[in-house]
Amino acid sequence: MSWISVKSKLPPDETPVLIWKSSTIQPGGEPRIGELRWERPAWDDTWQAYRYWDDPFDDGQPWEWHDVTHWMPLPEAP
Repeated sequence: MSWISVKSKLPPDETPVLIWKSSTIQPGGEPRIGELRWERPAWDDTWQAYRYWDDPFDDGQPWEWHDVTHWMPLPEAP
């Protein structure tokens, strides 16, 4: 497996993948598990749908879109 740039291809929505996320704590970035999600506000017509990265195991921890630079599928479980 190799890293895939988010500029060339995105993973399927709501599918956990290994991501490379920029970090202020870890110079150069850090690997995390994340998934791409859509926010589709339906209660107000002035809101627009948008995509964001989130931790699938800690809902409510969205990351800035530009923080994730690369991704790859998770390896098979042992």
